[in-house]
Amino acid sequence: MAPSILELKNLSREVKGRNGEPFVIFRDINLSVRDGEFVSIVGPSGCGKTTMLRVINGLIPPSTGQIVVDGREQSGTGGDLLMGFVFQGAALLPWRTSLNNVLLGLEGRGKNPSEARDLARKYLDLVGLAGFEQHYPHELSGGMQQRVNLARALAIEPKILLMDEPFAALDAQTRSFMQLELLRIWSQTKKTVIFVTHMIAEAILLSDRVVVFSHRPGTIREEFRVPLPRPRDMEVKSDRRFVDLENTLWKLIEEEVKAAGGFARL
Repeated sequence: MAPSILELKNLSREVKGRNGEPFVIFRDINLSVRDGEFVSIVGPSGCGKTTMLRVINGLIPPSTGQIVVDGREQSGTGGDLLMGFVFQGAALLPWRTSLNNVLLGLEGRGKNPSEARDLARKYLDLVGLAGFEQHYPHELSGGMQQRVNLARALAIEPKILLMDEPFAALDAQTRSFMQLELLRIWSQTKKTVIFVTHMIAEAILLSDRVVVFSHRPGTIREEFRVPLPRPRDMEVKSDRRFVDLENTLWKLIEEEVKAAGGFARL
């Protein structure tokens, strides 16, 4: 079994509410992720999933707890720890080509410009965009823009890839295709991935393990190992084990939504 590359220890995040009292977003998160593992986080809307990713990446500080990456406690922005972040939107610079958008993540890291361009081309090829290096974002479909977004995150060759609902804005057909593409890319790179999604089926299809968050303040309610062999394709959704796990996860999240006092977007 691979060693842990990421450990979250009693991690919490709170902010000051309108009345000046502490507003807890998530609390007491304890999670260990193995090198090369694909872990999805699911739970009711507003339970702190995205905020936790931002804390892990160092974009915002934790209120309490520790983040340990590859045996080193993270502090500050954690830039030297090389975490890649794939946001919900592609967030590409419209005046830069696909190649130059991918280079954006490499700029300022002291890499030889020629080597940086080779890396950018390598990852554009990996995500299936060879031949589109000189295209601008407005010339690309939504799915292609997200591939550039993914290539940009991969090009810095991070130890951990954080993905925040990267396919949420795509239509159903494109989303399914991108799920398969991500499976292919993960099988080639074996990156450690923490993936936030509202889609239970997506989490099961992609992951080795699914972590269920409670309603806010978010805590880890339960974890499930996905009992399905790899490689996977869309046919796995008809597998009895897939269906049973999907039903179990939906029931848990429905309970959390009810406990929160309403039927928020899942």
